[in-house]
Amino acid sequence: MSLHSNFANRCTFDVCLVEKSESRDTLAGVPVVEAVVAFDAPQVENHKPRQAAFELSVIAIGEMAQVLNQAHVGQFYRIQGFLNRKSLKSVKLRLHLTHLSPLSVDDSLN
Repeated sequence: MSLHSNFANRCTFDVCLVEKSESRDTLAGVPVVEAVVAFDAPQVENHKPRQAAFELSVIAIGEMAQVLNQAHVGQFYRIQGFLNRKSLKSVKLRLHLTHLSPLSVDDSLN
């Protein structure tokens, strides 16, 4: 089943980078970096606070791989991207990064 191309698949998270791989190149010479990010903060659901915590696999390809390669484990970032299967035969999701920017203490107050 294929959905219309105007359907949205965009995600934004404020996360901590907990691990990342060394940069590698695909057979076509395109840089790739894989990582794991973590989120742990209260959210509001049905007008009540609820603790939300998870780890998420992410992948950065091309120019975004170079950006992720410069990121530091243990630091907080605002990431954006889209979800897709980890592989054709997998049902596990992974976030493909399209944007990564460092968060400051002031950002966490907003």
